[in-house]
Amino acid sequence: MDFFTHLLIGLIVSYLAGGSNLPLYMELGVFMSLLPDLDFLLFPLWKRLPFTGHHGITHTPIFIIAASAAIYAALYIFTETSDIGLLMVMLLTGLLHIFGDFLGTGGVALYYPFSKRYFRLNIALGIDPLLIVFSIAGILIFFRSYLNSLIFPSLWSITILLGLIFVLYYLARAFLKLYLEHRPENLGFTALPTANPFRWKYARKKETNEAIEISLKTEKGVEIFIIPKDREKKIEQCEDLVYTYWHPVVQGEMRFFEYPCYKITCQEGKMEIIWNSAEAGKVLDVQITLDKGILKVKRRFQGKKYYYGIGKND
Repeated sequence: MDFFTHLLIGLIVSYLAGGSNLPLYMELGVFMSLLPDLDFLLFPLWKRLPFTGHHGITHTPIFIIAASAAIYAALYIFTETSDIGLLMVMLLTGLLHIFGDFLGTGGVALYYPFSKRYFRLNIALGIDPLLIVFSIAGILIFFRSYLNSLIFPSLWSITILLGLIFVLYYLARAFLKLYLEHRPENLGFTALPTANPFRWKYARKKETNEAIEISLKTEKGVEIFIIPKDREKKIEQCEDLVYTYWHPVVQGEMRFFEYPCYKITCQEGKMEIIWNSAEAGKVLDVQITLDKGILKVKRRFQGKKYYYGIGKND
C-alpha cells in the first residue's frame, strides 16, 4: 500500500476516534500509520541485517505494539498524558498499515519473531495507481473540510464516506479474485493483480521435496519454471545459476514473492540469470552473473541497481 493511502487511512481512523483531544489523536494516529515505512532510515543495516529492510521488522505486529507502548509511556512521563484511547488509536493505525500491506502483493511477516514467513492476500498491487489517485483526492477533500473550507457535507460525513469506499473497494477486489479463481479455466491457479484493476495474472505453485514448480499463464500458453532444491549444488556453469535462488542474498531480495520465475542467458561471454516473480513483474528483479567463477548480484528496483559481490562459487 502506498504512502498516500496509509496517510488517508490514518486520518480517517484518528478523526473518528479523536473526540475532544482531536489534534493529538490525529498527530499520533497519522504518525503511526506511516511509521512502518520509515524503515528506509535503516538502510545502512539492510545488507548486514536483511530483516531491517523494507517490509521487514517495522512491518510486524510486535513492532507496532512496542512502538505504541513506548510513545504512550514517553507521553505519560513527560506530559502526564493519560488517555487509553490514544494508545488504542496508535495501535489501530499502526496495525492497519500492516493489514493494508497484507492485502496487497508485498506481504508481511505476521508471526515474527516466531516465523519470518511472509503472508499476503494478493487482492491489489502494493502500489495501486487507482488507490493513489483516490487517496490524494481524499486527503485534499479531508483537509479542506477540516479547515472549514467546505460547509456541506460535514467532515464527519466525508470521513465516513471515505472509509466506506475503502472497505467496499477491497471487498469488491476480494470477491472478484474468488470469482476468477473459481472459473473452470483458472482452477488451481491464483489470480494476481496488475496495474490495470480489470486485468489479472494467473500463477500456480507446486512444491515437492526435490523442487518448486511455478506455472504462469501467458499469451503463448502456460510457462513452467523448475527450481531444484539442491542448496549445496556448486555453481560452475551457466545452467547451474538456477540454484542461486537459494543463495541468502537472493533469498533476502525475493522474500516478498510467492511465485518466483527466471530467465537464463547462456551465451559466449555472457552467463546470467534474472530472477523476478509473477507479482513483481519488471518492478523488481535480481540479476546474477557468473564471471570467472565469481557470482555477482545486482538488485534492480525500477531501474536502480544495488550491487553485491559474492565470493567464488558461493
